[in-house]
Amino acid sequence: MTDTVLVLNAAEGRVQTLLLREGDILCFQDWNAPSRGTELLTPLLADAFQRSGVAPGDITRIACVAGPGSFTGIRLALATAAALRRATGARLAAINALQVLAAGLSPALLARGGIRRIRVLTHARRGLTHGQDFLPAAPPEPIGEPAMLQIEGALSDPAPDLIIGSGVARNLDFLKEHAPQGSLLLPGVCDQPTPAALAAVALALPETAWRDEDIEPMYLRPCDAVDNLSSIAAKRGDDPAQAHAELRRLLNVSPERP
Repeated sequence: MTDTVLVLNAAEGRVQTLLLREGDILCFQDWNAPSRGTELLTPLLADAFQRSGVAPGDITRIACVAGPGSFTGIRLALATAAALRRATGARLAAINALQVLAAGLSPALLARGGIRRIRVLTHARRGLTHGQDFLPAAPPEPIGEPAMLQIEGALSDPAPDLIIGSGVARNLDFLKEHAPQGSLLLPGVCDQPTPAALAAVALALPETAWRDEDIEPMYLRPCDAVDNLSSIAAKRGDDPAQAHAELRRLLNVSPERP
């Protein structure tokens, strides 16, 4: 059977779809849609299938960016992947959004020498970033696990040689003032995944990463709706205290119970 891979990403306000056949890029779509992803993703997929001559049933594997990033974007991409798995029988695998950004660095930049540690910071909310370090490799090799960081903690030792990602531009003044000597800030570089980076990370996944089960999301940032529950409840005419009590009840329900 021909290996046809679909890659989905909606972790940082963009909706991206990538179709690969035997490792070659057939179709890539990239839309800036911070609040319209739900309306765009399905039509984009239909258009990608039509343009590339691929039917949904041809998909053998689906790689999906599972986070860290936007709660709504991650949920949208993973729910779509789960639905397609049920419809097509394709196997699923999770992709780390931060690794994909590191994979977008140009070989020419890395070949300059002295690049031993790359730090990826993506914007979470004011004063907060998602962060992880990587060793330069193909694809970049993760060090530790992705974490939610206060911007002050994003510069912790050991000092990185490069700092990239959307968290750089959003916190540039602070980073310029406090970044360790010798750390190169690259605002605007690798802020969004490239098709080549998405393809490289997806195709490098080990066989054991592909499974016949849904992908677990990598949620690091607290959900905005939870943080704003009091104001949301008040606008609906509900008692904020009761809304919080109901949320606690729901969160404490055993997953084994219906």
